[in-house]
Amino acid sequence: MDVSDELLDRFLDGDTSNEESEAVLHWLEADQNMRRFAERSEIHADLRRSLHRRNVQQEALAVCSDDASPDLSEYGDKPIRRHDGRRTFAFVAATLATAALLASVLFGPGNSFDRSNSTASIATVAYQSNAGWSDQQRSVGDPIGRGIVQLDVGIARLDFANGASVTLQGSARFEVLSNNRTRLHHGILTAQIPEAAIGFEVQTPAMDVVDLGTAFGVSVGTDGETGVCVFEGEVEVNLAGRDAVQLVREGNAVRSRPSGSVIKSVAYETNRYEGAWPVTSGVLQATGLMKFVSPGPEFVPGRFEDNERILVFLERSGVVPQTEFFVDLVDPGQYQRIHRSEQHAIAAGGRIRSYLLQLDPVGRLERNAINKPRVIGQVTFDRPVIGLIASSKKLSATDDLLGHPGGDYVKTRRGIEPPRADNASDSGRDVVILSVDRRTLSLDLSAGTAVDQIRVVVDELN
Repeated sequence: MDVSDELLDRFLDGDTSNEESEAVLHWLEADQNMRRFAERSEIHADLRRSLHRRNVQQEALAVCSDDASPDLSEYGDKPIRRHDGRRTFAFVAATLATAALLASVLFGPGNSFDRSNSTASIATVAYQSNAGWSDQQRSVGDPIGRGIVQLDVGIARLDFANGASVTLQGSARFEVLSNNRTRLHHGILTAQIPEAAIGFEVQTPAMDVVDLGTAFGVSVGTDGETGVCVFEGEVEVNLAGRDAVQLVREGNAVRSRPSGSVIKSVAYETNRYEGAWPVTSGVLQATGLMKFVSPGPEFVPGRFEDNERILVFLERSGVVPQTEFFVDLVDPGQYQRIHRSEQHAIAAGGRIRSYLLQLDPVGRLERNAINKPRVIGQVTFDRPVIGLIASSKKLSATDDLLGHPGGDYVKTRRGIEPPRADNASDSGRDVVILSVDRRTLSLDLSAGTAVDQIRVVVDELN
């Protein structure tokens, strides 16, 4: 009997006769067939999990439309068939035999397939800080394949080949199941998922979380209790092992326990994610009096006043400008005078990300007040800075393209203070320093009558 992909699909669905099951088992006795069966099993498992979610069903069908993918026409609009009670004892025995044989061949000691499968790169270690791994030592750039990683302490960001970024905050036990499916056994993670990776899934002991193009955080306690907090966009959640789907939108949070019967809405709270989220969003370090702002619809530019800190807002990511736009500064160096007449063009077509750095004191001080707050800080990004916008006119001109969708951008004076006399050793002039590698920005700001703001444009492709 010919063992086709269609027969393997029916075998995995429990929809084969005894004769067909025996034929598959006989076919599996040949080692060269094991890889094909393992690959088919993973395709089948991913397909079953994705098709029952209506919001990602069409994308799953599109991905699987090539000749090498399974034929989905038999499903139509019907749900995937579940195993029923008509299976015979012979089929159960056959299934158990297959599982034992597959485990022996694929995961046995010294098996070459096991080694290549576990080390095949699905993600890479993109960044780590004070990271201590219990399973093995890792460095930036190391590949991550299928299997469990155990981060005991510190922060580590894993960038997946499909564009998804996941940052773990130790202690965390995290498992990579496939290119777009993971499991957080315990610990904290934050994730940012681009359009290309929509459908990325994080399983936990209590809930399954499926991204719909967003940024979110997941926390799992040692008892398996799971919290999900949506920073941007929306996700689908369902109780582990169940099909009932609940939509959670930006600025909302939910929680559930293992074996729980409900998913509860809870207060939106981001404190537990403040260690991991900046790294996920591309801010590797903020020192001095620089503070990365908690994510969420209420934490946006224009709604903060702070005398003591320069606030860092992630505005937009994955922006592809259709026309060129202009910035004030492009070269590394120290700047105390910004010539607003200069025009440095950023070409259309690249993929960029924007941040807004802001010092907005409580109330308004007079221009010559002696008690104006002076704040010094430094921030390091994961990608090179290609432009800085510090003039009020250029800030306003780029608000639509690069500004936060929920930002409250004032139309009064903003940006870096106008140039002042050079003859004073401490004239109060704002200072901007861009490092030679274009990744670190240092600010010395003194704000009074205007809001000090500087927009940072980062190249996402380099």
